[in-house]
Amino acid sequence: MDVAELAWLAGILDGEGCLTAKRNSPRGLTIVITIESVSASMRDKVVQILQSGGIDFVTEGPLWREKSTRPSHRIRIHRKRAVLHFCDLVLPYSVVKRPELLLVQQFLAKASTVLYYRASETDLCIPSRLRELKRLA
Repeated sequence: MDVAELAWLAGILDGEGCLTAKRNSPRGLTIVITIESVSASMRDKVVQILQSGGIDFVTEGPLWREKSTRPSHRIRIHRKRAVLHFCDLVLPYSVVKRPELLLVQQFLAKASTVLYYRASETDLCIPSRLRELKRLA
C-alpha cells in the first residue's frame, strides 16, 4: 500500500465516510467507520486497500435508498484494533475528518490495549463530541 492509496482513502473517508460512536453498555463505547457509495469500482478499491493493510471490515449491500436509481454498498470497520489501525493509516492525509479521527484515535489507543475497556466519564462524552465535530465540518 503506497502513500497515494492512503491519501485517496483519506479523501474517500472525508467525502463518503462517517465516524460514529455509541454506548453499548453503561461504561462501554463502540466506534464504527462506515464508507458508503453507489460506485462499485470505488468500493472495490477501498476493499483492496483495506485488505492490503490488514484491516478487518464487513461489506453490506446492495442497499436501495429511497429516490435512488442505483444501489449503494457499505463498508463498515467496527473492531477496536481495526478502527485504530485505519485511523493510524489515514490520519496523516485526512483533512475534513481529521478532528474526528484524532478523537477516536486517542480513545482507541487506550481501549484497544485490553479486551474489555471501562470508559471514563470523559470517554463517554465522545459520541456527543463527534456529533459536534460533524456540525462544524
